[in-house]
Amino acid sequence: MDSNKYISALVALYFVMSFNFARAETLVTDLSQHAIEITSQFSGSELLLFGALERHAIESIQSDEISVQGLDYDIIVVVQSEPTDLVIRKKEKIAGIWVNIENQLMHDVPGYYVIGSTRPLDEFLSKSDQVRLGLGLDNINITNEEGENVDEYKEALIRNMINKELYKESSDNVTVKDEILFRANLVFPSNMPVGEYKAAIYLVRDGNIIITDEILLPVDKRGIERVVYNFAHEYPSYYGIMAVIVAISVGLFSGFVAKKIS
Repeated sequence: MDSNKYISALVALYFVMSFNFARAETLVTDLSQHAIEITSQFSGSELLLFGALERHAIESIQSDEISVQGLDYDIIVVVQSEPTDLVIRKKEKIAGIWVNIENQLMHDVPGYYVIGSTRPLDEFLSKSDQVRLGLGLDNINITNEEGENVDEYKEALIRNMINKELYKESSDNVTVKDEILFRANLVFPSNMPVGEYKAAIYLVRDGNIIITDEILLPVDKRGIERVVYNFAHEYPSYYGIMAVIVAISVGLFSGFVAKKIS
């Protein structure tokens, strides 16, 4: 390669690198607590997800001015537990009694799903991206055993999960300060399922997701709760027998005490 071509290649590379650097941002995120331990005294937990956005200052190629690239950002935070299979039963009132008339085995059901953003998703992110990434309660990709979407069962599931405070969607729980620092308060109810949770953070500018980050949050039982949990899952038949024996024993003891008192 002659000197002129070499110089031209260097100039072109300089412009490409400068353009990429001009658009570069760095997103740093963390949790106030890196694990949740469920014990007999557990009544729920509240964590803080926080982070900082670094906008790289660069020297303009066309002038001597220093500029900071990118001032309009939106942030999406999604926290969800491991997806699992779940049987959803449909009930109907027959002769004054509610009975199960139909059920569906649903796949990829998160036991906990919370999404928050700096403002409503429709204001800064396209519907296609929301569906593709499963952002929002309506876009959770829950299917039945035939691989088909079942809207009626999905709506009932989401409604029940919202009532149990296990599902939530809001646009006011992610706050940004000085266009650099952001925070999101995460509330976990006492009935939260155990497992490996994932917190996904999306940085959006001009309708495009430019940075994603992910933090894992293990949720596990500790102490006697862990012993009982393991026993119930490893020996379900024995656990059921013991539960019946304990229930009968408690009933007999309560009756005995009531007779003595009376």
